[in-house]
Amino acid sequence: MLKAQSGLESNVLRDYGSIERILPAWAELWECCGNSTTFQRPEWLSVWIAVFQPQQPFVIAIWRGSQLVGLAPLLIYERDGQRVLALMGGGVSDYLDVLIDPSFADESLSMIWEQIAREASNWDLIDLTDLPCASALLRRPARFWPWVIEMQDACPVLTLPANAKTLTSAVPNRQLRNVRNARNRLAKIGGGEIKLASSENLPAFLDAIMQLHGCRWAQDGLPGMMSHPAVQEFHRRVAPWLLKKGVLRLYGLLTEGRFIAALYALFEKEVAYYYLQGFDPQWKWFSPGTQILGAVVEDALREGKRKIDFLRGRESYKYQWGTHDEPTFRLTTRRSVQEQTELSRIAA
Repeated sequence: MLKAQSGLESNVLRDYGSIERILPAWAELWECCGNSTTFQRPEWLSVWIAVFQPQQPFVIAIWRGSQLVGLAPLLIYERDGQRVLALMGGGVSDYLDVLIDPSFADESLSMIWEQIAREASNWDLIDLTDLPCASALLRRPARFWPWVIEMQDACPVLTLPANAKTLTSAVPNRQLRNVRNARNRLAKIGGGEIKLASSENLPAFLDAIMQLHGCRWAQDGLPGMMSHPAVQEFHRRVAPWLLKKGVLRLYGLLTEGRFIAALYALFEKEVAYYYLQGFDPQWKWFSPGTQILGAVVEDALREGKRKIDFLRGRESYKYQWGTHDEPTFRLTTRRSVQEQTELSRIAA
C-alpha cells in the first residue's frame, strides 16, 4: 500500500478475486467520470478478464478511505522477449483508458505513475494504446521517462445538431436519399421490420450478428473479429449485463422473420457508439446496412444524444454520414539502459 500526503492510498490488484471485490466501487467511480465509455465499465472489463485470462493483471487502485478515486486497469504480458505494461481490454475495445475522479485528478494520476515506477523491475516497455484524445494519461504523462506520443487511429464521429429530431436535420442530403431509396426498394417487395433485442431473444440476435458479421468479412476473404471463439464467448457473457444496464442496442433488420442485417450499438451517456454490423450479401441491392444504421441515428436523435461515434476504422461508408475524424493516441516509453543496469545490480 502506497500512501500520499494528500491522504490517498494506492494498492495493486494482481488476481481476479481481488479485482472482483472492488467491482461495486469501480462502478461508482465510472459514474463520476464524464469521459468514461462502455469500454471502461466494470461489467465490460471484468468479463474481459474472465474470458481472456491475462497472466499478469496489474490493476492500480487509488483510494480515499473506502472511496475508489482512481483506477488503472493494467496488465503485463510478454512480446518479442520483452515485458510490456499495457491497458486491459485489447482486441474487443475501441478506447482504452484509466478512470480518474475529477475531484482528485492530479493526486490520483501522480500515484498511478509512482506505483508504476516502483514496479519498474517488472516491465521493460510501457505501451498504452487506443487512448482517446481526452485521456488524462496524455495530458500528464510521468516525467520519469521520455515518452513517444503518436496518433494511432481515427474514429469517425457524427455530431448531431442540437434539437434535431429527424435524419433530414442530421445527415447529408445524399445519404438521406440513400436511406430513403433503400427503404423504398425493400418496401416494394414486402418491406422489412427493424427490431431490438430483449432479454428473451438476445441469444438469437447474438447468433445473427455473429453470422452476418462473418458473411460481411468473408467477402474480403477474411474471418472477421467475431469468428474467434473467445470473442464470441466474451460477447455472449457481456451482452446480458449491458442489456440490463440499458446500454446495449442490438438491432435486427428482418424480412419474413429472417435476419438480413444486424447491428451492435452502445448507447452511453450523450453518445451512441456504432460497434459493428453485418448483413447478408444476397440482399446487398437493398442496402440493409444503410437502413439499419439509419434507424440507429433516428433513435439517437430521439433520445437527445450529442454524437454518434463510429469507432476506429476509416471505412468509406462511415464518411457518407457526414462524420469527421477524432484521433486516438499511443503513448510509449521504455526503461533506460541506466535503469536496467541499476535494477540488475540490485537484483544481483
